[in-house]
Amino acid sequence: MERKTVGSQYMVNELIKNQLVDSPFFFSSPTVTMFAQGDAKEYSKVVSSDKLSAYVNDILSNAKKSQTDNPVAVGVIPFSEHNPVRFIVPEKLYVSSPLRPSSLPEGVVDENPSKLTPVPNPDEYMRSVEKAVAQCNEGQLDKVVLSRALHVDTEHPIEVASLLTTLLQQNPGGYTFCSKITDSGCTRLIGSSPELLVSRKGQHICSNPLAGSRRRSLDEDENEALSESLRQSDKDLHEHAVVVDAVEKSLEPYCSNLYVPMTPSVIKTRAMLHLSTLIEGTSISPDISVLKLASQLHPTPAVCGYPKLDANNFIDETEPFDRGYFTGLVGWCDARGNGEWVVVIRCAEIQEKSLKVFAGAGIVDGSHPISELQETGNKMRTILNAIGIDLKESEMLEVAQ
Repeated sequence: MERKTVGSQYMVNELIKNQLVDSPFFFSSPTVTMFAQGDAKEYSKVVSSDKLSAYVNDILSNAKKSQTDNPVAVGVIPFSEHNPVRFIVPEKLYVSSPLRPSSLPEGVVDENPSKLTPVPNPDEYMRSVEKAVAQCNEGQLDKVVLSRALHVDTEHPIEVASLLTTLLQQNPGGYTFCSKITDSGCTRLIGSSPELLVSRKGQHICSNPLAGSRRRSLDEDENEALSESLRQSDKDLHEHAVVVDAVEKSLEPYCSNLYVPMTPSVIKTRAMLHLSTLIEGTSISPDISVLKLASQLHPTPAVCGYPKLDANNFIDETEPFDRGYFTGLVGWCDARGNGEWVVVIRCAEIQEKSLKVFAGAGIVDGSHPISELQETGNKMRTILNAIGIDLKESEMLEVAQ
């Protein structure tokens, strides 16, 4: 595998603009941007979480050209183990510094979608929320995440490079990705996630779980009030604490000096405000890979629920579609165990003239069906706004109906 460092302008003007259509994988984080070219080796297989780290270890060991070589594998991991993981060791991997909004051209958007179709319809989604709240109230579940999708048909073929550029502009502090997810290459997974599941850089381990949300306002004074309401909300603080506790328990056996802030902060994306806790620690062993940690964490209560098995069973019985890679993971790892893995949210699957946009909401005792419906609609705005669809709150609910 050849690795080449380029400037951010070359990344934008040459690679994203002219070669994204042929690239199997793109990933941009607050610390690095990666663009895969060619695919020396592609791996797609159903792998259980306990075998994932060893599976990718073997891939990277076979890709080594010398004892000191450090190849990189990039890819996506599904929400459920019955779907295949997809990994690529690229022929060439271009890397650059993080992309800044000022370096990105304006994207071209399609302002005339021909059809918006919700799955499930909003009444059905709200009935599912009511059922979940009842089980939380009875103590069968502490939390469960219920998701829905919106099928968007467009008048013109979707310009993937333009959509990616717009997502990068709108969410410069996030994790923006674009990955081919079918062998034919006609379907891509694209998105801009705010949530880092886990990273390992040397001995430093980091996770940044998010849970508890509000729609962001254009008025900053209102955002301050909304942020304060998150900090004071028993429902949102409980939802967040469930996730943080699970992440802490999963990382504790593998980390020393594990630091978990006692109270969450609030982070802002273009569309949302989230309760956030940055968890950091030091790896107790140089042999622990980032994928070993990811396998222990995934899926967290932020995308599944708690207890995990009961929440997962509820999702299987209730959601009318297979999540696929939505709420799975996207990222990279190298042969030394370093890497970044991000939760696949604020995302869509793309075909030529259609998108399938996903969003979920955490349901706990005290959740209100209409509020959870609105929350999923607000989370979809990351993708919808990027393709020129700016639905007001009432319009979002009308589409849902």
